[in-house]
Amino acid sequence: MAFPVSVCMIGGDGETSYAKNSAMHEAISHLCAAAMPRCLPVADLGCSSGPNALALASAAVDAVRRHQPSVAEQRCREISVYLNDLPNNDFNTVFKDVPPFLREHEEAESGGEGPLVMVFGAPGSFYGRLFPAETLHLVCSSFSLHWLSQVNLQLVFRKNWWMDYGVLINKGSVSAGRTSSPAVNAAYTRQFEQDFKRFLAAGAEEVVPGGWMVLSLCDRYPEFIAEILQDMASQGVLAAAKVDSFNEPFYSPCLEELRGAVEQEGSFEILGLERHGILERGPRGARPWRGSCACWTSGLLVQHFRVEGIGDAYGRAAEERFMGPAAEEDTTVVVLVVSLRRRK
Repeated sequence: MAFPVSVCMIGGDGETSYAKNSAMHEAISHLCAAAMPRCLPVADLGCSSGPNALALASAAVDAVRRHQPSVAEQRCREISVYLNDLPNNDFNTVFKDVPPFLREHEEAESGGEGPLVMVFGAPGSFYGRLFPAETLHLVCSSFSLHWLSQVNLQLVFRKNWWMDYGVLINKGSVSAGRTSSPAVNAAYTRQFEQDFKRFLAAGAEEVVPGGWMVLSLCDRYPEFIAEILQDMASQGVLAAAKVDSFNEPFYSPCLEELRGAVEQEGSFEILGLERHGILERGPRGARPWRGSCACWTSGLLVQHFRVEGIGDAYGRAAEERFMGPAAEEDTTVVVLVVSLRRRK
């Protein structure tokens, strides 16, 4: 029995760090060295919406341009970019940015010899099949795979006469964290492992043998979300019991968990598994990071609490809590970057 969750960012927060772009270029370089296809299909899984929705697509196109073979007959002539997210993602906003995106890359080409770039939408969950078998040469995903398909059932159902899941209480936290019990952390771990293996199995059907995946995930969960919700409960904006029962379908794995899931599923070989710390200083770092988390959380808050204007109330509570010295603190965002190649 599954209860699908809807997690779509409002405004988008794509990450274009050097770590992920360098991994992207490495993947494209290997594809070019092997045999550059005339048409290169690229999928961005979890593209979101907003100003950075096309960031990974742009990085992929740039990488192809830089690594094109010198022999004209061997060059890639077309790049098909597939933008994926859940059906209720704001694709209208994304598609409005496509024409200037295409013009930018057309203008970057000299002599008109560069690849023709085409963009398509692919709505649906990446925990299942989205594309025809063995069609994709490159799959990328940025800050998306830490969103689970659902909250573990032990954190959802309460004991009653017709089912007994022995519900786990996660008071003081909204996901797996420092204050969570070992049982809660284990429940989140199991859900992530199950979902990530499903993701890999679907990708194994869709990626050509020798094709690549470049994935990035958060290494640390922002626990201040729970603190903000507790502030709202103390102010009477939210019921304390509803705050205690709120859990996000979010899990930040460690490198060992990623490695273990990939090896157990078996369809991909690991060519890169790295951990990068990105320092963001003061209000330009900490406060935007908190704001982006509000974007991720907004839809879930509406679904769970059913309180009118909860997004605005959450934003005000966040500003109150982090106004002053806390807003000036440096923040280190830790990112895991995984490079995988489909076994032949």
